[in-house]
Amino acid sequence: MKKILVIEDNNLIRETVLELLESRGFEAVGAENGRVGIQLAIAEIPDLILSDVMMPELNGLEVFAALRSYPATASIPFIFMTATEMEKVLELKADGYLSKPCSVTEILRAIATQLEKPTISNPKYQKVTDNSPPSNLSKRAREQKSQFEIASLCSQ
Repeated sequence: MKKILVIEDNNLIRETVLELLESRGFEAVGAENGRVGIQLAIAEIPDLILSDVMMPELNGLEVFAALRSYPATASIPFIFMTATEMEKVLELKADGYLSKPCSVTEILRAIATQLEKPTISNPKYQKVTDNSPPSNLSKRAREQKSQFEIASLCSQ
């Protein structure tokens, strides 16, 4: 079961998203602000994070920066949800963006897109053992392959 962390200061939105995710078979964890979100992300190592931008304690941009700087959470797919800060959010290299208000279909599509991507993570913190044979590709070729895969996902 995939675990999703929802960081949202609005209780109604957070609880609604958590219920939606649980009804679709996800394990859903909620945080009421950025500080709690960081603590839960480090403790729980979720498969994906949905985060509001404008929040007390630490805003979503600060949460994103903090989690990207910590090796255990650096590769967790991160989707911003925002109503007003889209320009700031687009400047970051997050994995996805949702403009609030958004539909159930939009939320689930964004989540599915991220969870279906091949995992690129620090092996030290990888949750699943990779049993595929070692690649004979050079580091540069692997990076180009990853860039191609990302570009092809973005163009779909």
